[in-house]
Amino acid sequence: MLRRPVAVILIVSAITLCFAWHIPRLSFRTSFYDLLIEELPESARYETFKEIFGSDEMIRVVIKGTNIFDPVTFREIERLATAVAKINGITRVISLPGIKKDVDIAGKWSLEKFAAVVAPVELFRRNLISDDLKTTAVTLVLESGADKDRVIGRIRELILKMPGGLSVYQIGMPLVSQAIARFTEKDFFRIPPITFLLIGCMLFFLFRNLSCVILPLVCVVLSLIWTLGLMALTGIQLSILTMIVPVFLIAVGTAYCLYIGSAYTADAKHADTPEPAVFATFSNIAFPTVLAVFTTIVGLGSLLVNRIVAIREFAIFAGFGMISLLIIVLTFFPSALVLMPLPGAKNSRNAEEHHLLTSLLDGVIRLVLHHQRMTFSVCGILVICCAAGLFRIKVETNPLDYFKRDTAVYRNFHDIYRDLSGSFPINVVMAGSEDDYFEDPGHIADIARLQAFVETLPGVDKTVSFADYLKLVNYAMNRFDPKYYVLPHEGWELRMVMNNYKSMLGDDMFYRFMNPELSTANILLLTHISSSRDFLQIREQIRTHVQQHFPENLRWEVTGFGMVISASSHLLVSGQVKSLSITVVLVFIIMLALFLSGKVGLVAIFTSLFPIIINFGIMGWLGIELSMATSLIASIAIGLAVDDTIHYLVKYNREFKKDLDKDRALHDTIKRVGKPIIFTTLTISLGFSILIFSHFKLTAVFGLLMVITMLSALVGDLILLPSLMLHIELVTAWDMLRLMPAPGGMPAGIVHELNQPLNAIKMGGEFLKMMIQRGDTLQPEQLMQVVSEINDQVDRASEIINRLQPFGRKPGFEKEAVDINQPIRDTLAIVGHQLHLENISVNLELDETLPSVLAHGNRLGQVIYNLVDNACDAIIEKRKKTGQTGEAVITIRTFRENDRVGISIADSGIGIPAHM
Repeated sequence: MLRRPVAVILIVSAITLCFAWHIPRLSFRTSFYDLLIEELPESARYETFKEIFGSDEMIRVVIKGTNIFDPVTFREIERLATAVAKINGITRVISLPGIKKDVDIAGKWSLEKFAAVVAPVELFRRNLISDDLKTTAVTLVLESGADKDRVIGRIRELILKMPGGLSVYQIGMPLVSQAIARFTEKDFFRIPPITFLLIGCMLFFLFRNLSCVILPLVCVVLSLIWTLGLMALTGIQLSILTMIVPVFLIAVGTAYCLYIGSAYTADAKHADTPEPAVFATFSNIAFPTVLAVFTTIVGLGSLLVNRIVAIREFAIFAGFGMISLLIIVLTFFPSALVLMPLPGAKNSRNAEEHHLLTSLLDGVIRLVLHHQRMTFSVCGILVICCAAGLFRIKVETNPLDYFKRDTAVYRNFHDIYRDLSGSFPINVVMAGSEDDYFEDPGHIADIARLQAFVETLPGVDKTVSFADYLKLVNYAMNRFDPKYYVLPHEGWELRMVMNNYKSMLGDDMFYRFMNPELSTANILLLTHISSSRDFLQIREQIRTHVQQHFPENLRWEVTGFGMVISASSHLLVSGQVKSLSITVVLVFIIMLALFLSGKVGLVAIFTSLFPIIINFGIMGWLGIELSMATSLIASIAIGLAVDDTIHYLVKYNREFKKDLDKDRALHDTIKRVGKPIIFTTLTISLGFSILIFSHFKLTAVFGLLMVITMLSALVGDLILLPSLMLHIELVTAWDMLRLMPAPGGMPAGIVHELNQPLNAIKMGGEFLKMMIQRGDTLQPEQLMQVVSEINDQVDRASEIINRLQPFGRKPGFEKEAVDINQPIRDTLAIVGHQLHLENISVNLELDETLPSVLAHGNRLGQVIYNLVDNACDAIIEKRKKTGQTGEAVITIRTFRENDRVGISIADSGIGIPAHM
């Protein structure tokens, strides 16, 4: 990235152009239908129902005036009903003018007579006519697979042509679905740009540096293009949930860039050019960034177990966005930083803000170090209270609650049932044990008997059935005498009325409520129910009633689109539990693998679950339901919370290893990562807070809860996590790897040291062997000399091994008083011979008056050995480049400076590169 920055930027740009090419094909969909789970038994039953009785999707056009039987008003209603009947996709139109045409074949009735004829018909009351005769509805039954958007658009055009004295609107599930799609599109073009602008302002406020403001935003834009391009390429449309993906990437992506920006501005202070600053930044920040992105993807990936398609699509594309962001951050970002000037010094206002933030972090440090009992008590009480709220959470999917109260679709839904009946249908299917079951008048009466019960249930405004139409036909056959608006009592009467039913109303109206075998009937419930809980409650009430009051040979089904949505909604609980469990287990495994401690894993999990408990506890106490959107919060938040935890633990580990002082390590860690954690939390919170201004109440609630969750995570990361880590030892996997033997084996100098005594021992042994083979007499003096030499060489080898032994031990955690001159002498005793062979002399300037220091003697020896070994390599490298073979010098000096003891190691080699 540093050597070929322009090439890297060009490659990333080319990939971006490929994705951008497909974005114009991105489209939106009526995401209301994304709530369905096709594999459910309820879905199969609903599909079976539609095969028997046809589509139950309806649009109701409501007309309000002073009197619907006024000739002018009635004529306008008739004109509208005639026009909508010509729209493709509408299979049936039910209206007062249509009924008048059917019963008044000659067309000679006055409207007063027609009003008197329809007045006794219970079927029309609150269905087509309001009690005050001021409101009517034209009910449009849609064909299966109809282009709903086109139908709604054509109806809207006709409504606009209605006279100004009438109030006209259309409502129904297709309208709710279209409104969701329309508002999704509006939110997509409004919310992400606002989020982007606000976060850009926040970055400028924090850094006031061009590279740290523009580059994070560019990285986020590139990842957005990649993600939206993939959506367009795969044909996935934007829905109410996938619309959140851009906001998620803007907020979270900027937060990750904030860590890099903060580290880069700190490293830039000690660099003369961008290259060493960029190298230092990404050397330290790349690993925790990769881990943070990985844990976020783990949280998102756990949503794939959810059976709702829209949630899985959100997980897939949010996860791909995070992967693309990681690629861009590790390639484009450093390449672009190299080509930009170093950040300048901060102005006085920045210094003042820096001072305020420093004071805040100092307060956090004092709280953690000196008030742990109070901290744990407050956090414990908070967790217990919120945990109690978890049991109050209710699962709910209510499409109408997606909308704010001032939207037209919300107002119309709640307006229609005040005068007529609601626009959300439920279907009760009543199946007999044999064909022609409903040729029995008693069985037809059972339909009416069930209707009488169902109409008493809350939320049910009107029921319509085969029995109602039989009454209507019987009423018409008997010259509209009110006493004949009843069901036939005899079998022959029933068969005669059925025959007239088909001729008067048509086969489609007959088979909409009865199957051809006369064995299965459909009862339509017109309701103003939109809550999944209410749908399921009504189903349970109906099932309980029929089990108690109807024959056992009858089969019952309560079905409809609302029932399928409700069943899908209640799978959110199991899906949420699965997702959260998978995330927790995977995060624990990651932490266990990195930090080699189950305690650290548990601390990380508890810290990450802390904001989740707070969030769902607040939801429970405030009565906020667990919906399709709010179910995403846990999986998203736990991934983001673990990100900050990882950054904290990695930095704490590095600080702790310096002197094994937990208090000092905690202090310096919070000082270094506290600011980025605060900045990232504020950035993510700001990003999600924009969702509060969404057209959807559902999305707005999701945004608000994400803000609460992220602020809770901030408390967990800055207060709870440090407090718990003070009681746990921290050793990482990479620490253990450093203690393993080097792949290259033993250093050459040590090999040479050991080979010398071994060679001498071998030579003595071979001399004795040769004398024996020749049969020569060995003089006692000669034998004594050889044995003494072998004995000396064994002692020498043993001494070398004893010196090496401390270097192979695992370091403990107990400090001891150490004279720092001693590790230097021990090291030179091992490598001195090698330095002599390389014609390198050692100049020792050791201060023998130095006091002892608390340290690890063997670890100090390791450090000194590595520095001396590096000095030797630097001298050899210089000789290779210059051709000089003269004597070189390594100077080792110990000294006292103020309250510190120091060691200085200098060499006459090639020197250390500036970026290192």
